[in-house]
Amino acid sequence: MTAFAQPAKSDTSELASKLTNPVADLISVPFQYNYDANIGIDKKGTSNTLVVQPVIPIKLNRDWNYIVRPIVTLQSATDINGFSGTGAGPVLLETFLSPNNTGNFIWGVGPIISTPSLSGNNFGTAQTGVGLSAVGLLMKAPWTVGVLTYNTWSAGGDATYGTANNLFYQPFISYVTKNAWTYSLNTQSTFNWDARRAQNPMNATVSKLVKFGETPVSLSVGARYYLSSVPGGASGWGARASITFLFPK
Repeated sequence: MTAFAQPAKSDTSELASKLTNPVADLISVPFQYNYDANIGIDKKGTSNTLVVQPVIPIKLNRDWNYIVRPIVTLQSATDINGFSGTGAGPVLLETFLSPNNTGNFIWGVGPIISTPSLSGNNFGTAQTGVGLSAVGLLMKAPWTVGVLTYNTWSAGGDATYGTANNLFYQPFISYVTKNAWTYSLNTQSTFNWDARRAQNPMNATVSKLVKFGETPVSLSVGARYYLSSVPGGASGWGARASITFLFPK
């Protein structure tokens, strides 16, 4: 049976800190669950979402890394404007070219692409989007402060159920203790240039790094609240939980 244990303190805090860096030289596979409510015109709908977002760093040479972050969203919708069902939304492929340095300021920039919804109009736009992603952060133990952003423009497809002309911005702040507890706060805001409306959920989470056998794992739980919402979108309080498997080199 797999052992469940606390890893040595000498490496847990460092690994936990790396997790707060979106372009860290660290392979990680997070499975993130989100619960949202008050969805639809009548506010009766709910949503359970699983977001799978592996982070794959590719070492180009001694000075540069290329970070690839595919994001797949699986959703179970209940009574949203009369619709209930399960499916997959658009796949988002973020990439970042980032210098491999040990300084406090870290940055990355690269192209991004979003596909049409994989499961039809109830789970997102039918358009393809292309654009640019960027991240910048300051890491000075025990704090990490930064912002991740991207903009996509429509590259074709049916705009009836929404467009791919979106600006995403995610300011974030994290505090990592010596015992590898991480306290994080961020917003994950999306502004659609055509609808001229933004959806702004704020997420507050607490995480702990442990080990399953020899594999470091981060366990996280928290709450989310929508500071603003688009018509028919989620509003009010929700919940978040995640498990992230780490594969240090």
